Amino acid sequence: MNKTILIADDDKCSLNLLKKYFSMAGFTVYTAETCRDVMRYACDNLPDCFLLDYHLKDDDALTACSFIRNHARLKNAPIAILSGDADQAAGSYDACQADVFFEKPARYAEILAGIRRQLRRTEAAGGVVRSADVTLDPVNLRIVKDGKTAVSLSWDQFRLFSVLFERSPKFVSEMELLAVLFFPAGSGTPTAFKMLAYRLRAKLGTRLARRIKCKKNRGWVYVQPRRNLPPVSKPLRNVSPA
Repeated sequence: MNKTILIADDDKCSLNLLKKYFSMAGFTVYTAETCRDVMRYACDNLPDCFLLDYHLKDDDALTACSFIRNHARLKNAPIAILSGDADQAAGSYDACQADVFFEKPARYAEILAGIRRQLRRTEAAGGVVRSADVTLDPVNLRIVKDGKTAVSLSWDQFRLFSVLFERSPKFVSEMELLAVLFFPAGSGTPTAFKMLAYRLRAKLGTRLARRIKCKKNRGWVYVQPRRNLPPVSKPLRNVSPA
C-alpha cells in the first residue's frame, strides 16, 4: 500500500530533493515550509508519517509536533526530525516527542530506512511498536510477548528500553542516552544512568535482560535473538543395491 509523508523544510532546494527521493521510493509526498502549513496540510491529508526540519520559517518543530501529537487521527504517526545541530536531539525526543532524529547532512537512504522502520513498528491504532517477538505498549508501559504482559516498567525504564529497541541493531552512545533520558538536558550523570540500566535489567528478568548489551567505546544496544531455524536434513548417500 502506498504510504504518504509530509516533509517540511524552509530550504527549497533540500525540500525538492527530499520530495523527489521519497516519491521515487513510492511515497505520496506533501511539502511545507512553515509550521503553519504543516498543521494545515496535516489536517487536510492525514499523512502516515512526518519528516520535519527542526527550524522552519515561522517557528521550530515543537509547535508542529505538539499539534500532531494532540490530533486524534495523527497522534500515532511517526515523526522524524532533521537538524544541523546535534544538540537538538534531546529536544526532538523529549519536547517534540519525535520517533527518530537525523543530524544533517544525513544520507537520504538512512532517512528512508529509519522512517520505514518506524512505519513497520507503529500500528495506527495505538502507537504500539512491534519487533520479531515482542511488542511495546507505550500507553501502559508494558513489554508484551505472545499476547501477554511479559513485564511492566516504570516510565524511565520503559523509555530506556524503547530507545534501544527502536534503534536496534545500532548501538547508542551513553552520552546520547543521557541527553535523551534525563530532563533537563545535562542533568543526568553516568552513575545515574548505570543505576537505571541496572534496574531495567533486573526488572526484565534473565531472558530479556540478555538482549540489553553494552560494549566499550560503542555504547548500548538491544539485540533481537535469532529465530530458531529447522535443522537442515543431510542428503542420503547413494547406496548401490546388493
